[in-house]
Amino acid sequence: MSERELLKLRVVVRGRVQGIGFRRFVWRIAQSLPISGWVKNNPDGSVEIEVGGAPEHIGHFISDVRQGSFLSRVDEIEELRREKLNQMPEVNFDIR
Repeated sequence: MSERELLKLRVVVRGRVQGIGFRRFVWRIAQSLPISGWVKNNPDGSVEIEVGGAPEHIGHFISDVRQGSFLSRVDEIEELRREKLNQMPEVNFDIR
């Protein structure tokens, strides 16, 4: 992987994703990968995620998020923004 292959992606997840531990589920996925970012609840019942790292790690992360947790139901993942990064951000993923 070269530094030129780093991305930052922001997505909104819609479905049954609030009040059931979904943010903690997303955080646990992130802990298993060398990525950075955050996850937060939105007032409209969706969950917003920003994630940065290598495209293959982000792809694996989004795939796991799409499957959802035992109690969740992911209906849609909408990409809000995608940008290239010049360097890897500090590997840290927060629940907001």
